[in-house]
Amino acid sequence: MEENKPIHQPEDEQNEMPSSSGKENLPNNEPQVNTTSTDEPIASTETSTKIEQPSTVNPQPLNPAMEVHHHAHTARKKWTHYFWEFLMLFLAVFCGFMAENIREHKIEQHRAKEFSKSLVQDLQNDTTAINTEKNSARVYIAVADSLLELSKSSLEGRQAAKFSFYTRFTYWTVPISWNRNTFEQIKNSGSLRYFKNGQLLKKLLEYDGLVNDVKSEAAANAARGNMLLPLINSTIEPALHYEFSKYFLASLDTMSNETREILFSYKTGSLENKREKISELLNMVVVQQRNFQYQINTRWQQAQLLATELINDIKEEYHLK
Repeated sequence: MEENKPIHQPEDEQNEMPSSSGKENLPNNEPQVNTTSTDEPIASTETSTKIEQPSTVNPQPLNPAMEVHHHAHTARKKWTHYFWEFLMLFLAVFCGFMAENIREHKIEQHRAKEFSKSLVQDLQNDTTAINTEKNSARVYIAVADSLLELSKSSLEGRQAAKFSFYTRFTYWTVPISWNRNTFEQIKNSGSLRYFKNGQLLKKLLEYDGLVNDVKSEAAANAARGNMLLPLINSTIEPALHYEFSKYFLASLDTMSNETREILFSYKTGSLENKREKISELLNMVVVQQRNFQYQINTRWQQAQLLATELINDIKEEYHLK
């Protein structure tokens, strides 16, 4: 095989060749850029195209030294285990329930003791009010007796003044001032359940019934007193009524004889011409007198005895001084 040797040209031809021919003989190390048109794609300078092949993952064999975890299967528990769990849960709930009951019981005992203190104070005030009412009612009864006795005589001069004086107090209708705030609060708030002693609770309700009965009778007394008022005004002269109105029924029991004599000496006209009105007045006064006497001997007395009994029972039940 013959070797290709370069052909040597004459120097004249070499000089006439363009200067670019020298570049053609240089090795083509840079890609040639087609500058004739920007719209045509650039030709690749490599003659062969490499096609990427997908990489194949070769699974690595498991390391024989690697530890494999398996699910452990525990042994089935005996029924006694579940029984003890249930028993512990039951005891926890039961103890919580008992603790709550004990707490509520202590709270109820504390409230009952506070209510009992107020009840004792109210009952003591009631007994005092009943005594005051009984004393005033006895004075009213004495006034009524004096009027009935005076009406048998001629109502002129001193006798007319005395009759007018006692007539002034026949309007008395002051009711007992009951202290019911604590009991009403207990009853309306449902706190009667705090009193566990059945006998004590029964007595409290009985006392409440007695008080309501006395209040009803007091309302009837007030109605009769309003009926007496016009009869009183028609019997007593206005000047005397003004002087006598400075005194009250409760003060008659302690009034001195000197004061009575001064009041009885006031001059007034004859009351003989008012016998019809006086008779009507006396009939109404007798009704009041009879009712007051009945209240003293029955309801007021019963209420006072029951109030005293309740005071002693409450103090004993709740260890009060």
